[in-house]
Amino acid sequence: MNQHELDTIIQSLEGYKTEFKRNVNSDLAKELVAFANSSGGRVFIGIEDNGTVTGVDINNELLSRVQSIASDCDPSVDIELEPFNNVLIVSIAEGKNKPYRCTNGFYIRNGPNSEKLSTEEIRQFFKEEGAVKFDEMPRREVKYPEELNDFAITRYNYCPL
Repeated sequence: MNQHELDTIIQSLEGYKTEFKRNVNSDLAKELVAFANSSGGRVFIGIEDNGTVTGVDINNELLSRVQSIASDCDPSVDIELEPFNNVLIVSIAEGKNKPYRCTNGFYIRNGPNSEKLSTEEIRQFFKEEGAVKFDEMPRREVKYPEELNDFAITRYNYCPL
C-alpha cells in the first residue's frame, strides 16, 4: 500500500470490496464474514464512511482484538493485517469454507453493504456452496410407501443399466 493507492480508494468510497470503519466495534465481525462469504475485500480501520481519515492507534492490543474477532467467527475468518500510517488495513480473502457466520448471523456483501441473510437465503446459500448434497436432501413430496415401495427400491438397486 502506498499513499496514492490509499487516496484513490478513499476517493472511490465504500464498495463491494471496500469498507471503512472509524474504529474497531462489534460490526467488524459482520463485515469479515460478509467479505468471506462473498468475493473477499478490505476493511480500512481509521477512516470514516465519508472518507475522512481519522486514524487509529495501531498497537498490539488493537491487532490482537481484530485477530480475536476474526477467530471468533464460525469458521474463523483468515485475515491479513497491514498497518499503513495511522490506518489499519484488514484484508479478507474469499472464504474456502463457506458459509461463515458471526454471533449476529450470516452476512453477505451486496454492493457497498453487508446484508444479513434470511433463513431461506441461508438454505439457498448452503445449497449453492455445496454444503448440502443433493442426494442427502429429503424429498417431502414423495409419498412413501404409495410411490416408493420396497419392490421398486430392490428393482432399482439390482437392475443393470
